[in-house]
Parts: sequence; C-alpha cells; structure tokens
Amino acid sequence: MDQQEAFEGRAAWRRSDFDGEDWIEELTAGENVELHAAALALPQDEDLWMDLAPSDIAVPALVQRLARVTHELDEGAGFALLRGIDLPPDNVDYAYRVNWVLALLLGDVIAQNAKGELIGAVQAEVQADDNGLATRGYVSNAELRFHCDGGDVASLLCVRQAPEGGESSLVSMVRIHNDMLRECPHHLETLYRGMETHIRAEEGMASDTIPRQSIFMPQHDHLLAWCNLRLMELPYEARGETMPSDERAALDAFEEIAERPENIFSFKMQPGDMFLTHNFVCMHKRSAFVDDPALDKKRLLLRLWYNIRGGRVEKALPPDTRKGYFTKAPYVIRHKSA
Repeated sequence: MDQQEAFEGRAAWRRSDFDGEDWIEELTAGENVELHAAALALPQDEDLWMDLAPSDIAVPALVQRLARVTHELDEGAGFALLRGIDLPPDNVDYAYRVNWVLALLLGDVIAQNAKGELIGAVQAEVQADDNGLATRGYVSNAELRFHCDGGDVASLLCVRQAPEGGESSLVSMVRIHNDMLRECPHHLETLYRGMETHIRAEEGMASDTIPRQSIFMPQHDHLLAWCNLRLMELPYEARGETMPSDERAALDAFEEIAERPENIFSFKMQPGDMFLTHNFVCMHKRSAFVDDPALDKKRLLLRLWYNIRGGRVEKALPPDTRKGYFTKAPYVIRHKSA
C-alpha cells in the first residue's frame, strides 16, 4: 500500500468527537452481580487462574457488554472505559480477582516485565522527573509523555485515585498520521523508515534495544501504529549519542501534533473505572500527581496487558512479537506466589 495515503473512519478521531459521556460503558447492577460472583468463584490459589478458559466464567450479560468493548477497541475508536465496577478501596485482593475475570473474557494476558508479572500495581514508589534508563514510568508520580505499552491492549483498573493530578489523556495515531501527511510528509517518511526502541533490559533479556521499526504499519483498509516517545529517545542516550537531526525533527513534529488541544481527549479515572486503550491505534499519557500521605489511601491502579483473540494485530504481526516478557514463569499476585 502507498504510505502517502490518509486513513479515515472512527479511529481517526478528534477531541470534538467525544463530547458528553456516551462513549462510557457503565455496568448495570446485574452485571456487577455477575462479576462479583465470578470473582469470588476463582480458586484460592491464584496460580490456578491461568488454567481457566473464558467458558469457565458464567457472566452472560457482562459478556455482551465486553463484546461491544472489544469491537470498539479493535475496529472503532481504539479505547474504552468501563465505569461503575463495584470495587472496595481497601480490598486489593478482590480487585485482582475482578481484574482477572475481566481480562480472561477480553483476551490473552501477557507478562508486562521480565519477572513474569501479569497484573502490575501502578503506584508511586519513586519521585522522578521522568522515566529514564532505569526507571519505568508507572512506579513514579511524574508526568508521562505519550506512549504505547505492550500487547494489543493496555488496561488500568482504578482502585484508588490521587487527590490531585493523575489525569489520563489519549490521542489517535491515525489522526497524527493524517495531519503529518497533510502538513509535513517529509517527516512522515522518516517515521515510516522507523526508530529504535529502548526496552530497559531486565534479567534474562538478551538486549535492551528493539531494532528499527516503522511507527506506521498500513493494512489493506486501516492503519496500525506504535510509538513510545521516551523509549525512542533512550537508545541514543544509552550510547551517549545525539539523535540524528532528521529523526529528532520528525519525532518533535509527531509530538507537537499529538499535543494539540483539538487532538487530545483527557479525563480523570475514578475508583471503579477500567480504562482500556488499543496500543496500535492510540497513545496515552498521564499527568503528574500528588499522592495522599496515608499509605492505605495512596493512588493505586492495576495494570494489565493482553492480546485480542483474532484481532487486527494478530492478523498483521508475527506471533513472536506478541508474547510479552515471558522470561520467567508468569504470576498474578507476587506477595502470594513468589
């Protein structure tokens, strides 16, 4: 396909396309009853959770809603928000159970780090200005720039929110592509050539850099894309080099378009929300936040990466690019299984 082509459709959205709250999927009382029963029915030993199949979970009403969510993620706008999940703020173990039930129904979970973690606690452990060579952004309270995560979809389940800051923002990479095609196609050509990506090599990993890959991946009737602004700068910083001027200019143009108010959709998650974003359609970011000083009230989100069964990315990319960080046996809750 000719790379100099605009892509239209719901995935090429702008901020004005999402006025009001019609885009939010709010769980009904009946769906919460189903979810609660399924969460409590999971085995006591969470290592056994990975042996379960979607057919083992009896939630007929919720399954219909999640099917709509999957369609919106894979063939629609590329993001969704489930709201109204009944989630006590002081019962984290129960939140893991709820998260696993939803994940099992939505797709195939992959490990998000070399330790084999399937559900990660997003909580400030360090005070940092930015995620750098040694610090992954989800363990700090710093502002995070636009990025994509691993797997087809990244989900965040909000257990507790910060009293100040912590706003989430989204941008369509299809919209960025179309704007660049119209305004600066020479920079678009550079991004089609691709960028290296730093992955912060962890124990058991052979390299800390993914070779040059195109940010934009045209398909026959849609566009897939993947970008992590900070991780595409870090390979040069790690080698003590300056990024080539054409790559620096192209990435700056990409980010400038991403940051335009008319392209950014922002909101603040509330407890009981699950935010899902398709990593090959949208980028997301988070504003800095000020935490509650009480340990049992600190901001806590549960992060999970999964692949959509039979989705667009499965059809476009080889399996070895979709397996996640499986260098150790995967686990769900470290404090129980490690």
